[in-house]
Amino acid sequence: MDKAGREYWNNAWQGSAVPGPIDPVDPSPRNWVNRRFHREFRRLFGESPKPGLRLLELGCAQSRWLPYFAREFGFSITGLDYSPIGCEMARSVLAGSGVAGEIVCADFFAPPDVLRGAFDVVVSFGVAEHFDDTAACIRAFASFLKPGGLLFTNIPNMCGLVGSLQRLLNRPVYDIHQILDRAALRSAHEAAGLEVISCEYFIFNNFGVCSLNGLRSDGVSWFIKKSLTGALGRISMLAGFIEERTRDLRPGRFASANVNCIARRPA
Repeated sequence: MDKAGREYWNNAWQGSAVPGPIDPVDPSPRNWVNRRFHREFRRLFGESPKPGLRLLELGCAQSRWLPYFAREFGFSITGLDYSPIGCEMARSVLAGSGVAGEIVCADFFAPPDVLRGAFDVVVSFGVAEHFDDTAACIRAFASFLKPGGLLFTNIPNMCGLVGSLQRLLNRPVYDIHQILDRAALRSAHEAAGLEVISCEYFIFNNFGVCSLNGLRSDGVSWFIKKSLTGALGRISMLAGFIEERTRDLRPGRFASANVNCIARRPA
């Protein structure tokens, strides 16, 4: 079962500004999360270009990552999402970036056959946790991989402080998440028949992942919640400054904002 649904995402993207692509060398404090992901992807993919290799992003609505993967690593890029509005925004990001790529509007449980088994790398950011049967979701992700291909799954850590804050600020958004810790995410990948390379908590509490989406933007309650998330966002930037300079520091279950799982489809 999809705990969010197409209507939720169409409403979320409706009226949103088209974002620019990820810039991994932007030194500003607000860009610390992207720099941290960049470090992770360079560790995963290396520094040499990957001409001829194909990458698919699942849940690619308004994706800032697709141009990044093309520019930084030379992947041939495709995005898939079931929100028509989100897909149009993803196309706009690509066009504004001057990057060629394909955006497919479809449900990843019933995609065009031509996409199955076609990709060397599949990535997702905040998708798998919206489905009751996580293993079935990961199995659908893996169906896009070539034998030996890599799957990168990123989810918010709703088991830690970030999840507790999300529950407090906006319970309806919290409720569309399956609450998964590192062990549960790893188990879902293994149940899907994948070889797990690593499954780790990632990034110290980035309160920027907390969402006020769907709340009425007026009244005292909104003002308090908006002010609180703004203040916590500044604390997150300070945490990011420290983490960037302490590269061996690893956040645990309570203190991390995300979980990353890297797995391989057996050859």
